[in-house]
Amino acid sequence: MYPNFKILPKEDKADLKARIAESIAFEKQRTRRKRLRTLSWSVAAVLFIGLGITILFRQEEKEISPIEQFAKNNTTEGSSFEKSDEVKLVLSNQESVTVNDSTTIAYDASGNKINVNNKQIKQTKSVDAQYNTVLVPYGKRAQLSLADGTLVWLNSGSKLIYPTTFNKETREVFLEGEGIFDVAHNAAKPFFVKAANNYSVRVLGTLFNVSCYSADAKVSTALLRGKVQVAYAKKGFFNTDTLQAVLKPGMIASLDKKQQIIKTTVQNVEPLFSWRKGYYEFSEQRLSLVLEKLTRYYNVTFVMNRKANQKETYSGAFTLNDDLDKVVKTLEATTGFEFVYNAQTRAITIN
Repeated sequence: MYPNFKILPKEDKADLKARIAESIAFEKQRTRRKRLRTLSWSVAAVLFIGLGITILFRQEEKEISPIEQFAKNNTTEGSSFEKSDEVKLVLSNQESVTVNDSTTIAYDASGNKINVNNKQIKQTKSVDAQYNTVLVPYGKRAQLSLADGTLVWLNSGSKLIYPTTFNKETREVFLEGEGIFDVAHNAAKPFFVKAANNYSVRVLGTLFNVSCYSADAKVSTALLRGKVQVAYAKKGFFNTDTLQAVLKPGMIASLDKKQQIIKTTVQNVEPLFSWRKGYYEFSEQRLSLVLEKLTRYYNVTFVMNRKANQKETYSGAFTLNDDLDKVVKTLEATTGFEFVYNAQTRAITIN
């Protein structure tokens, strides 16, 4: 038997409506509290994740080596040295020394004495690491002999930061541009070449070339002798992958900065080391690659007014002491194209 609400007295009807309204209000209030509780947990979760990311980045900052931190805090604008006419050695006390052509910057075993320009420079001993910097403008090259006996050749438009002596468990230098390293063997102190974009080369004793110009789309390492390992820490908020590749003689590792991938190839790497001897050697290379090397060394721009065969390759050599007029004549004889040089704009038009 079901109750008949129609026959309820007015007082009972009013009481029933009040209780129903109270029940509905209670349910709405409980739902609102539940939503607020869920929102509070969501905000807390976001804050926790944000805190975790902050801690992660702080940890990554702590993992940056001292020489990388020094390079980060002591950036040099390209116009400051790339457009200069002379090689500069900047000491840890910010004193600048002009390096003469064909001069080797040589350190003694202690790292406190430097032979340069047939003179000896003495540096004050310090418990803390002291970093010196070599700046190489366009059209110039430089050679160093570091405190551990490692030999370094720097190409045009390059910068090398290094400690005056290697007192720690590892030997680390920081490179922008292109350098050839003949590393003194020391199994107890592995040698690292650090570069921008989280790229590094690890070696015990070997001869290799690293090209890491900031304007280039790729970073490359070529091995002539020994064995090296290249590593690249991929960028991204949640990306912790590190790409690695081990090179044997005759191998090149190329890092594509945009795609964040490393590819290795096997080829004749000898021509990539020729510039340390004073000449550029090209062996079956496309014209675009030849012009790219000359663009950087002579600080000129090539303007192509004709369509070149991308499959055609060229071989030959340029003496790096040659002036541009002689370089242009060599290019004309090799390619059969007309090269017109404008000295004011430093542009070479190819017709």
